[in-house]
Amino acid sequence: MRVLYLFLSIVSYVFRCNALETGLRLLEKQLNVRGIQSYRFKTDQLDLRYWKGGNGPVIVFLHGFGVDALLTWRHEMLHFSKTHTVIAPDLLWFGESTSNLKPDLSSQRLAIETLLRYLEIDSLVLVGQSYGGFVALDLAASRKFKVEKMVIANCPGTTFNTSTLENVCDSFGVASIQELFVFEKPEPLQRLMNLSTFKDVQIPATVLNQLHALYFSAHHEQWRNLLRSLPEEQKRYPDTAVFLGIHLLVVWGEHDELFPLSEGVKFASDTGAEFRVLKGCGHMSQMDNPKAFCKSLISFIF
Repeated sequence: MRVLYLFLSIVSYVFRCNALETGLRLLEKQLNVRGIQSYRFKTDQLDLRYWKGGNGPVIVFLHGFGVDALLTWRHEMLHFSKTHTVIAPDLLWFGESTSNLKPDLSSQRLAIETLLRYLEIDSLVLVGQSYGGFVALDLAASRKFKVEKMVIANCPGTTFNTSTLENVCDSFGVASIQELFVFEKPEPLQRLMNLSTFKDVQIPATVLNQLHALYFSAHHEQWRNLLRSLPEEQKRYPDTAVFLGIHLLVVWGEHDELFPLSEGVKFASDTGAEFRVLKGCGHMSQMDNPKAFCKSLISFIF
């Protein structure tokens, strides 16, 4: 994440333009050169943007709350497209995806299920980061597809202790988790980025405004409902036995301030998963240290 902000600042200085839009075009071009393209999938209920490329066994990447597939999974898509078919959708109400469905976890799962059926996929590896981890677990629990392996990163899943979020809200001076993630002006985005990464980085005001305008200025009511409904939705799977038979890896940033390391230890223990801690990383470990994160996936998936 720190590298991304530095990159955007340099682009802004050199080109004297919207750093984020220019940077995203460069990232998209990098993917396109490797045969990874952006597609749209539309139904009466869904309008999904997703990235797809490569050949071979399928890996589906599900991003976390706030950003989109491109910013979250660029590094992983570039690497795994050499040996796999990679698919990375923008979840509903994030990036360029939207829907008229009720904003909750079930709708997110339905969207991914519908996309996978459209792409004629029945067997896959699932990788979910944070909120995307909840979606991945819900999809795996439905047993509608054969999940060969699953990687859950910085997501406490079915053992989620919601009381830990109260401590997070207290330390960041907000009344609720909704206030932490949903805001009308760009300034609170700096606080959220400090929560998400290991080292605090002062984001240039121009980049902060651009990030907010592109990623955090729309779908506020849907986001609030996604956050409000999540704890209750997780109670649908009180028994982690629902995940038996799925080879599971749990990856955690050593310095995660949103979901502390103890949450990861508990979830891995209860599900019998392999557990790996990424040193010097925060909540968005795949952005703090993309090489270390990708290395963990490589050693598990192959």
